[in-house]
Amino acid sequence: MYRFLLIAILSTMIIACQSGQDKSSKDKKSTFKGSYKDNVQGIVSLRTFDHYTRRIDDGFGFYVAPNLVVTNLSFVKGAYKVKSSPLDIEDFSSVHGYVSYDLDRDLVLLKVNRKNLNYIHLKEAESNPDTIYSLFRKNRKLYATNGLIKNTVITDTISYALADINARFGEPVFADNHRPVGIVQGKDSLKTILMAEWIDKLLKNKSKNSESTWNLRDKTNKVYISHNKVKGFKIITNKGNIEIALSDKTPKYRDNFIKLVSDHFYDSLLVHRVIKDFLIQTGASDTKYAKKDDVVGWQGPGYTLPMNIVPGLFHKRGMIAASKLPADRNKNNRSDGSQFYIISGRIFTELELDDLEKEKGIKYTPEQRQAYTTIGGAPYLDGDYTVFGWVTKGMDVVDQLAASKTYAIDRPIDEIRIKTIEILKK
Repeated sequence: MYRFLLIAILSTMIIACQSGQDKSSKDKKSTFKGSYKDNVQGIVSLRTFDHYTRRIDDGFGFYVAPNLVVTNLSFVKGAYKVKSSPLDIEDFSSVHGYVSYDLDRDLVLLKVNRKNLNYIHLKEAESNPDTIYSLFRKNRKLYATNGLIKNTVITDTISYALADINARFGEPVFADNHRPVGIVQGKDSLKTILMAEWIDKLLKNKSKNSESTWNLRDKTNKVYISHNKVKGFKIITNKGNIEIALSDKTPKYRDNFIKLVSDHFYDSLLVHRVIKDFLIQTGASDTKYAKKDDVVGWQGPGYTLPMNIVPGLFHKRGMIAASKLPADRNKNNRSDGSQFYIISGRIFTELELDDLEKEKGIKYTPEQRQAYTTIGGAPYLDGDYTVFGWVTKGMDVVDQLAASKTYAIDRPIDEIRIKTIEILKK
């Protein structure tokens, strides 16, 4: 009688788990293996940060052991720091690191500071329910959203379901008997639910010691094209195309750029900063969906690169260099992982170069003086930023973009957007 009554209540799209329903669930723990009130205590809010302690993204995970939380690897990957908090409560504490991960199934197991005995027991998981439920809180009330399994795929290497349900990335979903089913992975309207058995296998293969989540940034099964096969890159924008080449003297920057382009990181990003007779700048991830009045240019891929000043690579016209934050927010003096600028520059006189030498305490080489007094550049940046490439075609487009009318902090009034960057093969 109680079971049929509970199912009837849950048949609506969204139901509130009031005290009476919690009581009936508690009375039937031997049948239901818990209650939604118990289940929700195992869910956590997660927040990722970059090297500059800037917030990257918010997501979810859930306890599968007293001090272990599972979430999607793609959510954590590239983050310098991860913090966790009880669901929808602003009480975040740092995550120690990860103890296991699965690239093929996009899973990572995190070791957290805050222990929780109300974790979700994977051994009680349901493998093939027709209806599933996700949980959330609002105004201190607990709600469950139901959804239907549309299709289930089971093979030797993976098992997942496609479900029509309003659930969030990284959250667990449950069967009508409160047992766990799996983790939400798809972000589309039709969600992908990876079954709990794969999380249980991840849990069984955990390491005794945790490693920093920062170490996950390089984990991949993807094989990227060798730099030996790359001739250059074509930056395709809505205002024209620019072709570039990268230096083998800055291999970390070269290989990182190949990876980002291969992963389509730059697709739809804005050229968010332009200054006539100086530069154009792009590569900030916070520009993809930015509105006109949004402050942009502060987010990269979540990691930074060490500075690499190479003699012979300097800021003459057409050169490409990595951006970085000011010293007060960048104590380790590292370059942004994705943002770069292209120098349009201007011509300097010998006297101006003499003054810059005194001001910066440097000595320009004959090659630098020749370049800056003939084709131009930005000599005042030398020694402070990593130069790692140059324009091979399309400097007229660079000059056109640099001359665009701007507002705010040098942001073009008319959007300049990168459609994509193509790899030019040898």
